Amino acid sequence: PAVVMEGTAIVISPLIALMKNQVDQLQSLGVNAQFLNSTLSKSEANKVKKETIAKKVKLLYVAPESLTKEETVSFLQDAHISFIAVDEAHCISEWGHDFRPEYRRIKTIVQQLGDHPIIALTATATPKVQLDIMKNLSMEDAALFKSSFNRTNLYYEIRPKQDIKKQLIRFVKEQKGKSGIVYCLSRKKVEEIAEFLKVNDIN
Repeated sequence: PAVVMEGTAIVISPLIALMKNQVDQLQSLGVNAQFLNSTLSKSEANKVKKETIAKKVKLLYVAPESLTKEETVSFLQDAHISFIAVDEAHCISEWGHDFRPEYRRIKTIVQQLGDHPIIALTATATPKVQLDIMKNLSMEDAALFKSSFNRTNLYYEIRPKQDIKKQLIRFVKEQKGKSGIVYCLSRKKVEEIAEFLKVNDIN
């Protein structure tokens, strides 16, 4: 919808680490996407704002911490917004597993931006959390779309851990021509494993 609709879609996302990846991917597809978060310098942020006001940006990813700043609200009031998407919407609920207090301010800020369509997205919301999201975003009359948590293309397998790095190399080489995701508990560990894979000729 963001690509075909007039104006800029505002995507509120708490995942600063993934914003750049998502924006890079969209840009590689010819979509002018940008992000506003604490990693940008003042001049970089101003450039993004200028492009958005000039209606050159189709998707603008904003961290909730950036969204709550007065200068960001003021800038967005001047932007031509197509719709607002709240990603990881379970963060708005105190009943959710990943509650973020700044998400509670989204409703007030969105109201200051005018009357725009809003969509809230999450993959991890119990019925109680769903109701809380809808209440906290004033979306009580919204259409609710749900899909099963049972993903037939995914399965879980537990293997004994021995030499984890050797096991990882062997496993990746067995999946030749396929892509995958390696999850780690910290960004530091992710960087370490990524470097280890590169050294072993795995992209």
